[in-house]
Amino acid sequence: MKAPPFTNLAVFVLFFGLALIEAMQRGNWIGAALFLALGALSLWADFSKR
Repeated sequence: MKAPPFTNLAVFVLFFGLALIEAMQRGNWIGAALFLALGALSLWADFSKR
């Protein structure tokens, strides 16, 4: 059974989005920048393999 194409995007939003929001709320800007960079890299890697 093949996974729907939006599952990787849903995992991205849940993991990186919530981590980014939490880091921003705590004022941890280095952590927020790290999660933003890792999220962008993850999205790029996911969409470039197709």
